[in-house]
Amino acid sequence: MRLTNFIVKDAILPALKTSAADVNPRDPAAVSVVKERVGDRPAASTPIDSDIIRTARAVHQALGIPFALGESSTDANVPMSLGIPALTIGTGGRGSDAHAITEAFDTTDAWQGTQRALLLVIALAK
Repeated sequence: MRLTNFIVKDAILPALKTSAADVNPRDPAAVSVVKERVGDRPAASTPIDSDIIRTARAVHQALGIPFALGESSTDANVPMSLGIPALTIGTGGRGSDAHAITEAFDTTDAWQGTQRALLLVIALAK
């Protein structure tokens, strides 16, 4: 099953409720299931012609690091949703299998993330 076709609320919540019902006849206070929102990351974007994006592109070019834009759920979503130009940059190194039990991080060249962040902050400080 492809993850894009998997709707969590339609599969996981009913399974949790069924599991709670199976356990609770033995101990009614043992398990409860409560659906509660714990976060909100509103969708938004920063225009590609904004100062922050142009500066980030220039920093990457100066450091010889490939520059690519993508969409994701990050802490930058909130300021972007408020009309504040924002972006999320990597930390250097290489990650794989994000959010999976096999998730890993290779620290090779991780120093480049700090270098890039510092140069970007200095360049944006103008």
